[in-house]
Amino acid sequence: MTKEQIKAEVMKASYSWIDSGAGKLGRVYLEILSAEGLPNMDTGSYLGNLTDSFVSIVYEDTHLTTDTIDDCLDPVWFPWSRRAFIFNIGHASSQIFLGVFDYDSGFSDHDLIGRVSIDITNLRPNTEYLLTYNLYPSAIVPGRNSQGKIYVRLRLEIPDERKLALSALEPPSPVYVNVKRRKEFRVVRQTCLGNVEVDRYSVRTIKM
Repeated sequence: MTKEQIKAEVMKASYSWIDSGAGKLGRVYLEILSAEGLPNMDTGSYLGNLTDSFVSIVYEDTHLTTDTIDDCLDPVWFPWSRRAFIFNIGHASSQIFLGVFDYDSGFSDHDLIGRVSIDITNLRPNTEYLLTYNLYPSAIVPGRNSQGKIYVRLRLEIPDERKLALSALEPPSPVYVNVKRRKEFRVVRQTCLGNVEVDRYSVRTIKM
């Protein structure tokens, strides 16, 4: 397939959606379309081995992941792959956290490539957005370098906009994401916070 044909195929409607979350104020429809310019995280492996990338998504009480795309620095997720997610909104100020990782099948942690947070408060309901974000391994460290880009498609469905707006007047309730293994915990934590311990004192993480 040519690049144009691949792009056209990626933009087609997703075959199936995964519905998750306990919120009741609306729904976020999120599709992970592609990434590009990712670094090769498998340089120590055999010749020709490239990054095996997957995307981790954390929203409120939910953690989900896409399919893993093997040996590709410009991965795409086609409509029939695991790429489409519905998140039920519990609070107006909740952000969507995305992390792109290099999959490791062994005992080592999956390596974070870069992450981004999506603020949906300024997005209009029933409008389809095609969004592009630069990926960075940390949200705070100065002098950071982009580790590629991620492309997503997003739409909000809000049955009662007033009710959603009023929810912002109260602080969000604590939410918990349950995982079974340390490896998964590391993915969730780095998706939300990056690969730097921002709460630990360091000259690198002083906030100006």
